[in-house]
Amino acid sequence: MTTRAAALIPCFVLCAFPLLRAQSVVLKDGSMLPIADLTVADGKILRNITLSNGQKGQSSVSFADIQQLVWPNPQQLLDARNLVAAGKAGEAVALLQQAKDYFRQFKDIPGNPYKEVVFAHVEALDQAGDFDAMLKAMPEVNAIKWEDDKKMALRIIKLNMERRTSSDQDPILAEAQKIIEETDDTSVRAKLSHTIGEIHFKKERWEDAFNAYLRVPVFYGSQTSVVPQAELMAARCLVKMERYQDAAVMFERIGLAYPGSEVGDSAKKEFLSVTGRENKPDKPAENGKDSTKNPEVNAKS
Repeated sequence: MTTRAAALIPCFVLCAFPLLRAQSVVLKDGSMLPIADLTVADGKILRNITLSNGQKGQSSVSFADIQQLVWPNPQQLLDARNLVAAGKAGEAVALLQQAKDYFRQFKDIPGNPYKEVVFAHVEALDQAGDFDAMLKAMPEVNAIKWEDDKKMALRIIKLNMERRTSSDQDPILAEAQKIIEETDDTSVRAKLSHTIGEIHFKKERWEDAFNAYLRVPVFYGSQTSVVPQAELMAARCLVKMERYQDAAVMFERIGLAYPGSEVGDSAKKEFLSVTGRENKPDKPAENGKDSTKNPEVNAKS
């Protein structure tokens, strides 16, 4: 975890989100308490009050007295999305884990954003490639009733889990291709293009993998949660295709585009391994492991 992430998390816990606005606890007696006036930790809620003599004090609030939460657009979800888009999926995972711990205290209260945080967390784990943590998170995810858009996203996450463990990638590839042909949703298509790229990469079909990865930034560039990792993997495919000069250019650009991130740091290291190396001459197609003179123009939507 980076220094920035480590510094962010303690503040996130101790401050109990005081900077967030338009977020309140509504009590059963109708009173509304701004979250900024509350400290929530260890299953207890303390309300900051001013006594008649002007001194500051605290009073306790029972969870049983809460009717609902008013918590639109949690800032933690926006911050996590921005971290993933910046190539910092690991930092997003850490932030969302802290958010889960906080909102879990309210998960049985109407209006709470716990479900959204749970889903964002498992998606970030998928982007970070933390398979062990995904396995631990999935029982809770599977126990929740999701809306249709989340069901599709969850289907893709489960495909990604299968491809990491299955010795037979062909059925997974066939399902991914079937879904991508049935939808016009750019978010779904972007995620599936990355999944297809991962399957081809595992099967050492470098050009097919490259084309699949490259579809993400070329055709679905607005899906910023998927773009950084797809670009990094496309550059790695160029290395496998022995297009070292092309890979060096791509690694350098990725390092500049995502500074201080896991993706950017990986690109900088891998740039050093290929810089100065010449592209190998093009080879005839052989066993699906093709080379190409201009690989980037072959990406198809």
